[in-house]
Amino acid sequence: MDDDILSKVVEVEREVQKSIEIEKKMSEEWLENTKREAEEKVRTEEKELRRNLNDAISKARLNAGKKAEDIIKNVHNEAKRLETLDDDILKKIILKHIINILPG
Repeated sequence: MDDDILSKVVEVEREVQKSIEIEKKMSEEWLENTKREAEEKVRTEEKELRRNLNDAISKARLNAGKKAEDIIKNVHNEAKRLETLDDDILKKIILKHIINILPG
């Protein structure tokens, strides 16, 4: 009788050990799959961030180029306007600024 009980205990212990090994293997597989999915998600998001960054840089360059063109155009127009000023008006402007610059 004792041998029969001992055999059953050993058999149950083997089944428990087998179940533990199966659960351990399933856990390891789940962990690997989860890790792989997370790495793929990170790669996908990184690509999206790079694409967004490149788009933002391109837009910033276009905006900077447009602003530079506007500034150059305004300066050019101002230079044309100043070229057409009469010498007497220019002398008055220069004298006004010289008075502010000179001491006393």
